[in-house]
Amino acid sequence: MKKVKFGDVRRALRGKGFVIALGLSVAAVGVSTYIAYNQAVSRIGGLPDSLGTGEYVFEAPVNIPQTGVPIDESAPEVNFETAPIGEAAPLPDAAEETNNPMRSRAPMVMPIEGEIGEPFSNGELVRSNTLGVWKTHDGIDISAPLGTPVMSMTNGTVNEVYADPLWGVCVVIDHGDGILGCYFGLDKNVTVSVGQEVSSGDVIGAVGNTAEIEIAESPHLHFGVKKNGEWIDPLSLF
Repeated sequence: MKKVKFGDVRRALRGKGFVIALGLSVAAVGVSTYIAYNQAVSRIGGLPDSLGTGEYVFEAPVNIPQTGVPIDESAPEVNFETAPIGEAAPLPDAAEETNNPMRSRAPMVMPIEGEIGEPFSNGELVRSNTLGVWKTHDGIDISAPLGTPVMSMTNGTVNEVYADPLWGVCVVIDHGDGILGCYFGLDKNVTVSVGQEVSSGDVIGAVGNTAEIEIAESPHLHFGVKKNGEWIDPLSLF
């Protein structure tokens, strides 16, 4: 058997000393990195996952203060509790208000104060004391003494002023939204003309006895209302 001399072993170890030292250095670096990693995890709140894998789940930091960043103190604060949501509704156009006075919510007034002698028949036939026949009554008769001022029920534009063989002196006012006010049996001395703008409560004439079709009745105003061309009960507007 060949003898191994001590000098040969020493020479062999001397050649491998660099490799061993390098391995020890790498191991030391790995241990240091692991320790630093664990310390970093502890500082930022890392939590082991619930699966027991040994891995860490990181949560994003909230409101981390930053240093060295200038604060803009000139920017105004916004109170989100009182800040408006959406856009305000546009104001109505002045021309629209004039052309559609009913939409402006002008006050509604009865043309005259008095008892209802004959109500709106709503298409049913009623007996006419003057003619002695059965016919519809497409308005209301408001009793009042001759000469009682008659008012426009609301804002509007005078559409017609005429003398009818049966209904006498008539004034028709366009009150907007398809509504026509028909004031029949007026005195001959009306105070408005076609195209004139009137306001709620303006006097347009007076109670007369010109309606031959209802001449047997006591003095009254025959007041009718049309909505989109159809007769409706005037009292439904008040």
